[in-house]
Amino acid sequence: MGEIQCPRCKKTFQTEYDPERFRAGSFYDSERDEEYDQVCEGCHRELTNK
Repeated sequence: MGEIQCPRCKKTFQTEYDPERFRAGSFYDSERDEEYDQVCEGCHRELTNK
């Protein structure tokens, strides 16, 4: 295991200890005009609730 960083919020998660899940797919952020292959659960919620 190790660390993984959300490319959108730049928060780093310890995969062994953090309960935060990551979502894989294609996520577009219209406010930033950027697309991400994976995001943390918090960013996923923000992107899908727009």
